Amino acid sequence: MDIELVDEAIIQQMIEDTDSEVMPMLIDHYIEETRHRTDLLDQAFTDKDFEVIKFESHTLGSTSLALGNRVLSSLARKIEHLCVTEQLETVLTYHQELLQVVKHSIEALQHRKEMGFS
Repeated sequence: MDIELVDEAIIQQMIEDTDSEVMPMLIDHYIEETRHRTDLLDQAFTDKDFEVIKFESHTLGSTSLALGNRVLSSLARKIEHLCVTEQLETVLTYHQELLQVVKHSIEALQHRKEMGFS
C-alpha cells in the first residue's frame, strides 16, 4: 500500500484539532462521500458534462486535502483548472487516471485508519 498518498502531517494536525477517537468516523465519512463524488464524476466524464466535472473536482480537491490525500487533491484541482480554462478535450484524458488515484487514495487512507490514531 502506498502510504505516501496520505500526508501524515495533515493527519496529525487533524488529531490535534479534533480528537484521535473521531478520526475513524471522519475517514469513513470522507470515503463514503468520495465514492459518491467519484460515481458522479465517472458519469459526468462519460456524458462530457464539464460543469459537473468542474464542480465535483473542486469539491473532491478540497475534501481530499483536508484528510491528507494530496495526490488526489492535486489531480482534482488540475482537472478543475482544465475545466475553468476550457481545455475540455484534455479534461477527458484524465478520466481513468482519476478513477485509479481515487481507488488507491481510499485504500491508503483505509490502511492508515487500520494503524490507529493514538
